[in-house]
Amino acid sequence: MSQLPPDEEAEQRRGQRLLFVAVLFGALLNFPLLAVFDRDGRVAGVPVLYLYVLLTWVLVVATTGYLVRKSINN
Repeated sequence: MSQLPPDEEAEQRRGQRLLFVAVLFGALLNFPLLAVFDRDGRVAGVPVLYLYVLLTWVLVVATTGYLVRKSINN
């Protein structure tokens, strides 16, 4: 196994982390979990399903931004 230069190794780790985030959030926004939150209840007047999708989306954006910014600053 050949050793990668530190820059390429960091880039590869970043790619792996971003792929993990994409798969994780793809699973979170898939049917079985969406069905769990598809109820008649409301939180502060917002349907639970809408709130779940919105918070998951915000978490995707924040996590991706953190991983990208962290790798740029290194």
